[in-house]
Amino acid sequence: MKPTAPYYLLLASISLTACGGGGGGGSGDSVAPTPATSIVTTTPLPTATPTTPPTATPTAAPQPSAVPTFLPSSSPSPTLTPTLAPSPAPSPQPSPVPTPTPVTAANAGLLISEVSTNDSTNAGAWVEIHNPGSSAVSLSGVSLRTRSGLRSSPFTLSVSPVSFSLPAITLAAGGYFVVIAKIDDSVSDNSQAAYIKNGEAVPFWDANGAVELTFAGATLDFVRFGNSSHVPLTSAAWAGANVAALPATSQDYGKSLARPFPLQANSKSTVDWVQIPFATPGGPNDVPATAVDSDNDGIPDSAEVESGTFAGLDLFAMGARTSQRDIFVQVDHMASSDAGITPRKEALQKVVDVFTARGFSIHFDTGSLYAATFNPALFHLGGGLAGGANTVTYAKCISLDSKTGCASLYSYKSASLDIRRKTIFHYLLMANSQELDGSAGSSGLAEINGNDLLVTLGNWGLSSGSGSNTNLLLNYQASTIMHELGHNFGLEHGGNQANNYKPNYYSVMNYLYQLPGLGTDPKAAGAVQRYYLNNNALGFSWGGICSLDASPCSTDYRMDFSDGSSVNLNENALIESALIGRGNNAGFYADWNTNGSQNTVAYSRDINQDSSLSVLSDYNDWANLNLPFARQGTGNSGASFLFRRLVSLPHVLSQDRQATAPELPPSTALIRLIRSLKATQGSSPLSVR
Repeated sequence: MKPTAPYYLLLASISLTACGGGGGGGSGDSVAPTPATSIVTTTPLPTATPTTPPTATPTAAPQPSAVPTFLPSSSPSPTLTPTLAPSPAPSPQPSPVPTPTPVTAANAGLLISEVSTNDSTNAGAWVEIHNPGSSAVSLSGVSLRTRSGLRSSPFTLSVSPVSFSLPAITLAAGGYFVVIAKIDDSVSDNSQAAYIKNGEAVPFWDANGAVELTFAGATLDFVRFGNSSHVPLTSAAWAGANVAALPATSQDYGKSLARPFPLQANSKSTVDWVQIPFATPGGPNDVPATAVDSDNDGIPDSAEVESGTFAGLDLFAMGARTSQRDIFVQVDHMASSDAGITPRKEALQKVVDVFTARGFSIHFDTGSLYAATFNPALFHLGGGLAGGANTVTYAKCISLDSKTGCASLYSYKSASLDIRRKTIFHYLLMANSQELDGSAGSSGLAEINGNDLLVTLGNWGLSSGSGSNTNLLLNYQASTIMHELGHNFGLEHGGNQANNYKPNYYSVMNYLYQLPGLGTDPKAAGAVQRYYLNNNALGFSWGGICSLDASPCSTDYRMDFSDGSSVNLNENALIESALIGRGNNAGFYADWNTNGSQNTVAYSRDINQDSSLSVLSDYNDWANLNLPFARQGTGNSGASFLFRRLVSLPHVLSQDRQATAPELPPSTALIRLIRSLKATQGSSPLSVR
């Protein structure tokens, strides 16, 4: 090791000390240092001298201790002072990791994120719960605390708050869960929602109320509105004034009180809340408080523009636009080899084309049935909750009215329809039959002014063979879908009334025209041929339906809603030359009495088979379609809707079941014809009686 400067300074100091102390010399060898020796100094005893004073004898000076001296050699080799090697650095030890506090309902920061409006005469309330945290949390032990109403008659309200236990589901990080008053026992819980009750009591509020989320006797979140004086279990859960009273009339469906998106810090006061005109259950409250529906289709304009969403759903990507009235339909179908049950894309396209011609845009979602990925042109808008091709379990019998022995459409819907879609989408189930034994029956069934519909063409014998077989399959699927959707839009078999078979009501809603079609021209023989067929007259019958002008066995088949342009037909004074009331081409007339010749004099006849003589009127279907089924009870012309019939207005989350329009089974002769065509696989049309 090379000596350092401090080392030489130390050596010089030692050398100077040695010279001053008279140290010894030696050879060039290094001398090991010797221990210092103590020199003992003795003092001699004084000699006594009688006369002469003693002379002081000096004491020998003490000898210094020997100090070792390092003598230089020709190549100095100083004795090195040993240097201690540094101690090895200790291995880094990980800092103790604190044990994380388990995330529970008590500390997860669960929020009430949306509260529905509720008609003061209806028990149909719901509330949305949001987990804003980064960890999933169980709702086990969590309760909803609010006033209650009895779901059974007589409808009475509780004075004090009532607690409703929530299911022990796990709410994902960032997730939403909707808790709904259980009015209908046929509905079932799913991953997005639960239906709750306490005995016969269900959650209830109207313009005034409070909603509280509790756990272990403490408040997790709370909101109070109107003139409610409800006090939360934890007094610090609310500060200051109440939120303004909620709208609570029959025209206020589909609105809510919400924490707006993006979510802000919870101040536990009225500033956290805003009333929004479009409820968004099960997703972000992304519709602004100023949103409007300028085209009256039930969808806010804000969700019909690019980058706009509705509860997180991209309706714009699905085809919604502000410049058109949009209709969305999720189409599920039962697993079956029966061709009548699986929706054909050609049939769906026929419906789309009819609506497009009238300025409406209808969007069907069959999942991956015709496209593997999202593709609106091929009816894939994302599909149902189960994924795939929207295929559901087969049941031989299906019902909308809790028919004993039959499956319920509402059970299928609860398991399949995303709750975020419930205020926007109609739910169509393509099923087998409404008959207990699964035999051929009515082609469909639907709610009036609702959002649910069945098409039941199972066991009709429809097939996808060539010629007439395929045409019958496509035309009957298309016409039945349009007919049942018409009921959802508020239409009946007579337009604004249940009065069926009116020849001048030129609509697919009319039994004269639903399955037979409209014919080529209402001013010629085509339309009135449907009257002859229904009366089995003048050579026309259900068993010979393929002989009609523009029959369902052909590609010329036509279907439409009525535009209301027919004149009235007075059954007390019928004029045959007036045909169905839309004018006539030369040489054509309506042989109402089926005598085979034209009558030039007016006469009376019951031509719509209601056992009375009256004035029959047309109806403008297109001008009166009630699209916003989840928001209010009137269509474009509220007065005409209210005139049609009084119906229970829908709470689509809690009271989804609506009145239905009764439907009749088809003629047995028609079923025999269809089956005979299937057996002959497209041979020339047969007449079966």
